[in-house]
Amino acid sequence: MARALRSVLEPSQLTVVVNVGDNTERYGVHIAADPDTVLYTLAGVIGPYGWGRANDTFAVMDELQVLGVDTSMMLGDKDLALCGYRASRLAHGEPLSVITADLAGRFGLDDVTLVPASDDPIETHVQVEDGSWLDFQTYFVDRRHEDTLTAIAYHGAIKAVPAPGVIEAIDASDIVVIAPSNPPLSIWPILAIDPIAARVEAHPRVVAVSPLFAGKPVKGPADAVMAGIGLGAGTRGILAAYDGLIDVLFIDAGDRADVILGANLDTDVVAANTWLDEDNGHRFAATLLEYMAR
Repeated sequence: MARALRSVLEPSQLTVVVNVGDNTERYGVHIAADPDTVLYTLAGVIGPYGWGRANDTFAVMDELQVLGVDTSMMLGDKDLALCGYRASRLAHGEPLSVITADLAGRFGLDDVTLVPASDDPIETHVQVEDGSWLDFQTYFVDRRHEDTLTAIAYHGAIKAVPAPGVIEAIDASDIVVIAPSNPPLSIWPILAIDPIAARVEAHPRVVAVSPLFAGKPVKGPADAVMAGIGLGAGTRGILAAYDGLIDVLFIDAGDRADVILGANLDTDVVAANTWLDEDNGHRFAATLLEYMAR
């Protein structure tokens, strides 16, 4: 979504606020999964599976495996180097937002503002069917998100404050776009920071894009997660996830029959081709902006 919006906006018109609930420490480095994925995507160097760096090598992971280390979370050598660089700067007291801005500049993203939701640590934890709690990466990577979730918590969110520039960007924006990601796992950790949620709720033009196509995500467990925590299935579940927060929900044209679902929630539900590949992404972004400018 960020790539698509960037393709139709003028330079410096786009600010991307990114989830930090997935951040973790492994292999002695600080992994910022979502900020790095957005960074690599906008820089055109995203890996073939939607994470990590393109054309990376895995010499360090191979050697760690020889040493008996669990390498379920695979980091390429270039990716690992970046995470180590960030860990070193964090250890010297620099905030994550400063480091992220510097990395964005190093990757040539001078026309986009990329900022983590908070410089404070926020950890997404999930409860599974047996009642135990898992940190996000244990659930998502180590256990391949096969557990059924029953609850989600965002540790640290109550005390966390928005990173510098986040509130200002929301207040100054013409439109707030909630990207088509997993609502409970990728969007709610941002909204768990009360000042951010309050500013989004007060904004006059907030649009979300559904991550679902015929009720299923392109990848990841969004449908299963929503069902597990009682949000419901399909477009109905997305509307429930953002109840009271959004003015418009874009859904894929294949789910056009769901347009009627927003009628009782004061939410416009709009069907369009929401596929965000490089061929259609710019067209959908232009459609979204044109609709929200009405």
